[in-house]
Amino acid sequence: MYPEGFSTGVHVKGVSEPLEGAHRPGHFDGVTTVVAKLFGLVGESVAVFGRKDYQQWKVITRMTRDLELPVELFGHRTIREPDGLALSSRNRYSTRTRA
Repeated sequence: MYPEGFSTGVHVKGVSEPLEGAHRPGHFDGVTTVVAKLFGLVGESVAVFGRKDYQQWKVITRMTRDLELPVELFGHRTIREPDGLALSSRNRYSTRTRA
């Protein structure tokens, strides 16, 4: 995704800066850059994002609209595991013990 010498990034002003963005400067720039590259490679498509990461979904929605990318976005309700943890592929990296 990032060839040698890569120096372009995507920053979504406003919506990416408060809340989580205030605690993780640059985080959403990385998210939007890789998602913009993915959308550019895929072309016209539909993408579904979990609303568990609501701010991320809103940042991607704004980026897609502002850059007029040919992607239809949908936010999907959060699906939870029986213990209440939001279902996510990232859970495999969690050190949280399960009941």
